[in-house]
Amino acid sequence: MKKILLIVSIVVICLVTMRFTMTKISEIQRAKQLQLTSVKEVETDTVKQIEMRPSIEIPGRVQSIDKVDIIARIDGYLQKKHFKEGDYVKKGQVLLTIEPTQYLNNLHKAQADLESAKAASYKAKRDYDRGAELVEKDFISKSTYDGLYADKMSTEASLKAANAQLAEAKRNYGYTKITSPVDGKMGALNIQEGNYVNMQSGVLTTVVKTNPIYVKYSVDSKQFAKLRQDDFIPQKGAKPTKVHIILPNGETYPISGVQDFWDNKISESTGTMDFRATFKNDNHTLIPGDFVKVKVYSNKKRDVLVVHQDYVLQDTKGKYVYVIDENGLVQTRYFKDDGQYENYWVIKEDSNNGLKEGDKFITSSLTSLMPKMKVKEMSKNEDDSTIEGDNK
Repeated sequence: MKKILLIVSIVVICLVTMRFTMTKISEIQRAKQLQLTSVKEVETDTVKQIEMRPSIEIPGRVQSIDKVDIIARIDGYLQKKHFKEGDYVKKGQVLLTIEPTQYLNNLHKAQADLESAKAASYKAKRDYDRGAELVEKDFISKSTYDGLYADKMSTEASLKAANAQLAEAKRNYGYTKITSPVDGKMGALNIQEGNYVNMQSGVLTTVVKTNPIYVKYSVDSKQFAKLRQDDFIPQKGAKPTKVHIILPNGETYPISGVQDFWDNKISESTGTMDFRATFKNDNHTLIPGDFVKVKVYSNKKRDVLVVHQDYVLQDTKGKYVYVIDENGLVQTRYFKDDGQYENYWVIKEDSNNGLKEGDKFITSSLTSLMPKMKVKEMSKNEDDSTIEGDNK
């Protein structure tokens, strides 16, 4: 009896399950049929021809134009720091002060010595001039005249020495204020205020010039040959090659640079040739030492067929777009690409390729479309608000 009840229960469960499954299948089939028979309005665009500059991508590194080590030129105590570490400073801005009293005293003494030397020289010259008149009249001896001449020459030499000592005193006094030789960003101060410094103290701090700034990169011999062939290296008098860089976060630096240097030889050790581009860096976005991706553009242009990347889908067979056939049904059109350019896929130049200039493809509701779905191309003068679905 129990076995019979168990069998009956199993049969009932199976019947209920089959009914539920058939209902679901029927609903899915009705949904698909409705999807295939209903007409969805879609937007379209056409395959266009644009002018493209070929480009290559090379790893590069940001490098400052100038990095200046600040050292003490005189002996003395470091009296004051006039900057904050990490600040941007201007050329000629005072960075550090070395205790100036000793050097100011030396300057005053040198100025006084110069005045004394000027007076002595003036007197000696006047004595010599008077002696020249007297010796002609035999009022003084020749030897006395020679002594006056010697005094004149001696005081003139002393005057030159006094001028030199004054210049040296001014120079040393000027070294008590250490100024920035370039516009740039300050590094850390290695010796704190109050310490005794001299030339043997080493680097007190550094200034790194960051605007403009260099980006350096290297190419191997094969890449170099391609650069020359495709006019990435302009001839004398030609327009400079344009360079863009992609930052570590994937964003493109908004200002293009100019390739302004390449070496005159290929390195025997690395087999590469060094290149350099210069960029404006007003906002200090580019930091010396950072790695970037360099994109170098050729000076030659060529026409290519493109399709915007936003409207291209991909599966295991490759890249494709949706097109509308003569019956108003959605069809899949595969194509081969020849790389990307800005926001486009470049269509490979191939007579057997799936897309050609002027071909229309669907640009709206891509996620809700499927092959053989009935669609209608939306009129260009219709309100965009009538578009159904989401744009991919």
